[in-house]
Parts: sequence; C-alpha cells; structure tokens
Amino acid sequence: MQPELDVRIAHESGTTTVVVAGEIDLVSSVRLNRELEGAFDAAPEWLRIDLLQVGFMDTTGVAVLLKARRRALEAGCRFTVKAASPTIQRLLEITGLATLLAE
Repeated sequence: MQPELDVRIAHESGTTTVVVAGEIDLVSSVRLNRELEGAFDAAPEWLRIDLLQVGFMDTTGVAVLLKARRRALEAGCRFTVKAASPTIQRLLEITGLATLLAE
C-alpha cells in the first residue's frame, strides 16, 4: 500500500501556507499539483510550502514545485519553501534549488 500524502492549506493575512506530509512521487504529485493550483485561488501575496514532514520526493515533485513557483512569479506572488526535512533539503541542494526556493 502506498503511503498517503497529506496536504493542509492555511490562509492568513495574504500568506497561504501549504503543509505537506508523506511521500511525493509520480502518483501523489498529481494531487499536490491540484492542491497548489487551488491555493492560488486565494490570490496570496506569498505562497509558502512546508515540506518538513515529507520523507521522499522524486523528480515529479520537484517539477510540481517549479511549476508552482513559475505560476507564483507570473502572478506577482512570493514563493518559498518554508522548511524541508534533511532528506528533502539535500535533494534541493543537489538539484541547485535550495537557494532558489529558500525563504
């Protein structure tokens, strides 16, 4: 059985925080993409992604983050990864995205 992906979204004072828990892979990245698309409905000034509880993310998850970042930039919205687990932080560093997505 595949580990579930839990996505919680909170809106507060122009900031939307998306808290993700579980594993982000080919299957679960579809849901994450849909959730992030929905987060833009609130027209946030700042979209923060919290990956502290994510234990695994493959390249499809990275692609979803980059797509959301591009959409945020087009909308004039600040986009950052609020926190990342050591595993995900290492992935972001290896791919060169750590500074691009840092708060």
